[in-house]
Order: sequence, then C-alpha cells, then structure tokens
Amino acid sequence: SDAGAVARRIVMKVRKLLIGCAVLIAVCLLPTSEAVAQPIMSIAMSGDHLVDQNGTPVVLRGADTSGTEYACVSENSIFDGTQEASPSSIAAMRSWGFNAARVELNESCWLGVQGVKPAYSGQTYQQAIEQYVDALNAAGMYVIVDMHFSSTGGAKKAKGQLPMPDERYAPAFWTSVATAFKDNPAVIFDLFNEPYPNHNTDSAASWTCDLRGSVGGTCKGFHYQAAGMQQLLDAVRSTGATNVVMVGGPQYAGDLDQWLTYAPVDPIDQLAASIHIYWDTPAHPDYSPCYSASCWDDVLTPLSTKVPIIVGEFGELDCGDSLYPPFLDFADQHGISYLGWAWFVGSCAKEPSLITSYSGTPTAYGIGYQEHL
Repeated sequence: SDAGAVARRIVMKVRKLLIGCAVLIAVCLLPTSEAVAQPIMSIAMSGDHLVDQNGTPVVLRGADTSGTEYACVSENSIFDGTQEASPSSIAAMRSWGFNAARVELNESCWLGVQGVKPAYSGQTYQQAIEQYVDALNAAGMYVIVDMHFSSTGGAKKAKGQLPMPDERYAPAFWTSVATAFKDNPAVIFDLFNEPYPNHNTDSAASWTCDLRGSVGGTCKGFHYQAAGMQQLLDAVRSTGATNVVMVGGPQYAGDLDQWLTYAPVDPIDQLAASIHIYWDTPAHPDYSPCYSASCWDDVLTPLSTKVPIIVGEFGELDCGDSLYPPFLDFADQHGISYLGWAWFVGSCAKEPSLITSYSGTPTAYGIGYQEHL
C-alpha cells in the first residue's frame, strides 16, 4: 500500500541517519593520527574554479587567524594567547559561516633556526600547527597555510614582512611544509604573503623579481638573495605534493594585472591567483591597488574566467563596514574566494580585527562581514 511504502522510506531514512551518526562517533573516537590519515575533505582546481572531492565548485569564505606568524618570536607562545586555537574559537568561526581559514606561518619558527626558543619552534611549532590545521579541517574548514614572515637568510629571526622570501631558508621551508601536508588535500599553500620588491612598484622588473627572485638581476630595494615564486613552487612539487598553490603579485600582493604573463609554470596546473585588498576611510578609500570597482571590472573579472582568484586578505582600516561589502557582493557574483583580516582579538585601532573575543563577538568591522555571510 501507499502507506506501507511511505513507512518503509521513513525506516530507510532513519536507518541511514543512525548509520551516519555511528560513523561520525567512530571517527571522533579515532586517535588523531588515524583520523587525519583519511581526510574527508579535499580541494583542487578544475579550470577557472575550485572543486571539492565530489567535483562540486567551492568558493572559500573565511578569515585569517593572526598569531602564529609572530607569537613564537616575540612572545612566549605559539598562538595569540590560549584561546586562539581553542575548540570554542573554531566553533565560533564555523558559526559565522566560514568554510576556510588562513593560518600564517613563520619561517624561523617552522624550521627552528636563527635562535628561536626550542619551546616555540622546530618540531614543537610544527606539531602545534599541524594539530590546529587538523582541528580546523575536522570542523569543516579548508586551510590555507602561508609563509607570512620570512628572514633575510642571515642570523636575524623572521620578525616582520620583507619584500621577498630569502633564498637560503625559504625553499627549505616549503619543502618541509609541503612534506607535512602533502597527504592532506584540504590544505592550500600560499607561497609568500605580500611581495613588494623594487620599491613597491607594479613594473615588469617587479613581476620578474617576483617570479625568478634574484636570478636575472631585476630585484631592487633590498640587499639579500631572494627566492622567486617559481623556485618555491618547484620546492613544493619536488615533494610530490599536489595541493593547490596560491601565488600573488607585487605591491603587497595587491596587483594581478600581469599575473597571467608572470605566473610560475606548474606541471600539474593547480595554481590559483592571490590578491589582498584593503580600504582606508570613506573619504580616502585608496589603500591597495585594487580597491576600486574599476579594477574589479578591468582586472579581476577577466582573470576569474581563467583561474581561481583567492583574496587571501581583505579589510577596512577605519573599523567600519561600509567600504568592503560591495566588493564581497562582486566576488560572490564572480566566484571569487575571500578571507577577512583577521580572526584575532583587537580594537581595530592598529589593524582590522573581526572580533573582540574568541567566542566570536564581532567588532563594528566584523558585524558587516558576519551579516554578509
């Protein structure tokens, strides 16, 4: 009878639900190493967009998790306090609607070189980062790991942003990072946070320096040997890692107008374009090269039909939420991914902070993003 058929369908659905719950409980009870051995998420490039393990298009929407790039060299910790990597903080990120997080790394701390305290560097730092990435993945978020702070390759620790990555340590950094995460297809590699060679100019020389490093003599504005994006990409691929890799252009990753001409050659075609976009104040919004709608239309729209674009950072420096929402609408229309700077507790007085607590309470700037998502 019809009633019997309906009853059978209900029983089947309940049975599937119970099986799903049992599987979920079993996975949660597995030791961490076993749970990570079989990631349930993956992300890859397919043409001009990102896709998940089922081939379904994915657009990343999330935030940067500032702390792990500086705390290990300037404080007695790895994270920004005890709550940054806590389960409650990760749960709050998901409650906002994030499906991605970008985790900033420090070259000196990851490699355990240049005198960083062993308690916050080398294997200890690496394990902490890997566990954090696992926790973010387990919560349903893809993770971007980037080389945020690098050194000049000398004796001084990586304590801030430099125009280009150094040739001495940066390739070794990416060989090590790629080895650590090559079996996790839910992780994306962002080769270098914000290049700004040649006195922060958008020129052929700057783009060539970005691509090749000190080879060819086009790099100016600093006095150490630089590694280019091709060299770093080669270091990643030499490990057998097939993860998606992000590459940005000059002017603090603010330009993409010549990206197709100067992009590294990737043998497996898993290269996404990275850009950072910031606004200052309503009276003077210009803070990064692609802050205006004309740049979005002239540069980002045509490029988005060729490769995936990931806005690794966006932010509004007046702690408001009136300047960036139109860009997020534009990005949604064109399948462009974006991550807000940043998921850390701050007052917005010095840099955009989305939250006032790691329980997810938004700042005035964060309110707009939360509402958009």
